[in-house]
Amino acid sequence: MKSVKSGPEFAALSEKEIGRALDAYEAQCEAAEGDGAEPPSSDPVVAEVARLIGEYTRRFDEYCAQYEELPEKILDYEPDTPIEHVAFEIFTDAVHDALQAEDDE
Repeated sequence: MKSVKSGPEFAALSEKEIGRALDAYEAQCEAAEGDGAEPPSSDPVVAEVARLIGEYTRRFDEYCAQYEELPEKILDYEPDTPIEHVAFEIFTDAVHDALQAEDDE
């Protein structure tokens, strides 16, 4: 996970600025809820968060394919920038939700 880095143009953004961009996108998605597809975002902050989540997911999937058991420390990564932190938090929440759903089955 450590080699997942945001673009330098996003490094100085605060979590508040990132949150505003994500909230605006969420409102856009709710307004377009009719067809079930998420509308594309023209906001580069939203696109960067999505890219980072995709990278975290890809690396996690590679690790899962390589090893039978996941060490609990795999999610102990501490990102360097606020945008990486927000994206990693979204990613880890999704992992925890998926693992909880597996346990509930």
